[in-house]
Amino acid sequence: MNTSAARFVGALLGAGLLAGCAQVPHAGPVVEATRGLRPVEPQVQYVNPKGPQPGQAPSDVVTGFLVAMTATPLQTTTAGKFLSNQARAQWQPERVVTYSDRTPARGIRRVVVQLQGADQVGVRGEWQGQVPPAGRRLVFPMRRENNEWRIARVPDALIVPRSFYDQQFQDAQIYFFDPSGRRLVPEPVHVPQGSQLASSLVRALVRGPSPAAAGVERTFLPPGLTPVLSVPVGEDGVANVTLKGPDPGPLSQRTTQLILGQFAWTLRQDPSVTRFRLSIAGHQVADATGAQIFRVDSQAYDRFDAFSRASSQIYALREGRLVSGQIDHPTPVDGPFGNYRQGIGPFAVSLDGTRVAGVTSDALLVGPVAGPSQATPVLSGTGLLRPSWDFADRLWNVQRGPHGAVVVCVEHRRRHQVRIPGITGENVRRFLVSRDGSRLVALLRQSRGDRIVVSRLRYNAENRPVSGTRARLIPWLSSGTSRVRDIGWTSPTTIAVLDQFSRAQAESRILNVDGSTPADQTSPTTIPGRSIGLATSPVDTPYAVLPNSLYDLSQLDSTPLVPTRGLRHITYAG
Repeated sequence: MNTSAARFVGALLGAGLLAGCAQVPHAGPVVEATRGLRPVEPQVQYVNPKGPQPGQAPSDVVTGFLVAMTATPLQTTTAGKFLSNQARAQWQPERVVTYSDRTPARGIRRVVVQLQGADQVGVRGEWQGQVPPAGRRLVFPMRRENNEWRIARVPDALIVPRSFYDQQFQDAQIYFFDPSGRRLVPEPVHVPQGSQLASSLVRALVRGPSPAAAGVERTFLPPGLTPVLSVPVGEDGVANVTLKGPDPGPLSQRTTQLILGQFAWTLRQDPSVTRFRLSIAGHQVADATGAQIFRVDSQAYDRFDAFSRASSQIYALREGRLVSGQIDHPTPVDGPFGNYRQGIGPFAVSLDGTRVAGVTSDALLVGPVAGPSQATPVLSGTGLLRPSWDFADRLWNVQRGPHGAVVVCVEHRRRHQVRIPGITGENVRRFLVSRDGSRLVALLRQSRGDRIVVSRLRYNAENRPVSGTRARLIPWLSSGTSRVRDIGWTSPTTIAVLDQFSRAQAESRILNVDGSTPADQTSPTTIPGRSIGLATSPVDTPYAVLPNSLYDLSQLDSTPLVPTRGLRHITYAG
């Protein structure tokens, strides 16, 4: 195997530098959210494309090169044979480009191929969306070597059909921290299937957050480290993680615990890994107890999770008063919103279940779920949407006005306006904030059809939200309508999208929040009747809300309806 090919295979299979689209179910019900990667059986199909043949024309050489990149198991030895000696030595395909179709290769000295439906994934495994128009036209300069045509220069990317890509890659998450270092933030990455999953996840984690994520998330791993080629996993389930690079010196107990938390949550997605060791710059890492082998499911790392540490009760209004509990028997709460009608409509309950924020016709009221304290206004004016809480008890809202939406965060009764390009000033109909406070998803109403966008929320040194990244599109498509009725979290990195397909039928689709779900390939879950909205959370049973019942989106049987007569604005904490 040549040097470049060896480097690629090591990166792709052993380290996960290349990545693919997160693949969510295209049909069937929504299932209860799982934390991290769903185990996927390795592909057993073997495909070994032919190398270059004597006397091939330049166009055939380019076609052979493209076909050779679809070898399974993944390898580039054959593809490299179509390149000149210099091109082969320089080729470092650390990105992935996928396409739905391509034109036949044409040309002699310069062979041209036009890609259609092309998307790309970056070197960190992050979904980057559509390839710009100029990048879809591939030009391959040709040269003669040993009296045969070879490709003189190629893009540093694995260029494969989308069908191949979907079969060979799977979705995963790596874990960084929020800027305060209190809660883990899951970041979608897309890695090759197979036995080297642990290696792929570690490589993606050690690369750290992208520069665009400054102020959004951080890593506690010292800079300058790189993993060795692979992460071996023994029959005892122990993954041996070895990082080389500059010696960071002694690490504090807190930093060590945070680093171990990042690795534990990332590696627990590999079903073959139960424990791990970590070596940094030749030093074995030990925790405060002196232990050097760490369980990936240790409760010591669960305290960093922002998603499962919340109330799982259902909350709703009955005759204008707040009730909570099990969905089949909610009871009034003993607080200002349960004892008296406060005139609220849409509302949200803090993650710990202690506080309520409710929207009236001209204010946002906040008060305790239980206790004698009164509800007090924290925002005033019309046009307030259903609020949202994050793990730090920050209360988020969007206020619609004559000049479009304004995003507001209320913390310790102080109001902060947060400018988010692509959301601020737009016609926002609904919004979501992730429990870790890192993402804001918004539903925009536009004349040509509704759009769903996502922004990453940035914080300053005092952990106060200061801005959002420019909102990116989450592609969504329905064959029956251009309007979205509601959106809701179904996992830390996926959302449900509800639309009313016809008078007699609604539909729900699950989309990856990074925008990687193919909009035209996602089959809906059908919901009979007229839908009102969604009641979902990242970790609890998802429901579609109907006038007098809930439709359990996780049920496979024929009786998924739960009666809810008299309940309105049904929701989970968050």
